[in-house]
Amino acid sequence: MIEYVSSPSRLSDWNPPETPFYFEIFGETSPVLDTKSAEVIPAGKTDPSSASSAPVYEYWWTLGHPGAATHQDQWVDIMARPQPRNPPLWEQLEDIAARVYLYFPVSFGWRVREIMATVKYLTPIHQQTSWWTQAGNDLKLLEPLAGDAGDIAKLVPGGTTVSNWLTTVSKLQLSSVPQSKDFPWNVEKVTNGGHGHEVLQGVVWNLPNSLMVAQGGRMTGSLAVSVIPACDQGQDPTGQEAKEGGRMQAHAEVYPKDRDKILIPGPNGWDFIQLKITPVAPS
Repeated sequence: MIEYVSSPSRLSDWNPPETPFYFEIFGETSPVLDTKSAEVIPAGKTDPSSASSAPVYEYWWTLGHPGAATHQDQWVDIMARPQPRNPPLWEQLEDIAARVYLYFPVSFGWRVREIMATVKYLTPIHQQTSWWTQAGNDLKLLEPLAGDAGDIAKLVPGGTTVSNWLTTVSKLQLSSVPQSKDFPWNVEKVTNGGHGHEVLQGVVWNLPNSLMVAQGGRMTGSLAVSVIPACDQGQDPTGQEAKEGGRMQAHAEVYPKDRDKILIPGPNGWDFIQLKITPVAPS
């Protein structure tokens, strides 16, 4: 089932004058485990392409704000409302305007393997020509791989898993903002926790101001993953801990000029919104 959590917890309670940004994450909360992820060559098979493909899941995040005044409260006479003297907060951000952190637990009998991170957009868009030029260059690198995915599955270790991942990457690339000098967004792998607290492994998106402006009042990104079983050595894999759900956790930081960063959900850097994930065994 696709479920979501957000800050504020009920989006209808969002009060933009007090809290300029809202934040949410959503995705599959009962993903099927990829129990064959460690098999480079499937046992007892001479043709790796005959193995069943591993499921791949996409987990999304959204960072939103009211946007331009012309998009707000269309049913209210805009001239009847007080007009801001200064540009709104979301139009006064640093060069790195925001960061979004997405974490997964490692101690509940399963882990995720990250495949690809994206930032989503719709067409037509501003700078459409330059975006598609860059996107076309990126996709040219994938054409031989995506086009021959079935043949590659017969030749390389990993078989169908590799084929499935190549297909996934090529599809996600089509809907993701291409990295360019105008939109130099990027991701990094990160770790959180320790010192007596649960260790989390994840990814952070570094989002430039130019991209925040081009996206308007709502930015969405995603992380494609497979979910694999993994437990402590010596632990009974059929025990309760291996069956237990863990929580994907996320928070966002926005960096206005000449004032402190905004933490969402805040007010502390260790506050998160949490989506419980309980993987299931394949049927």
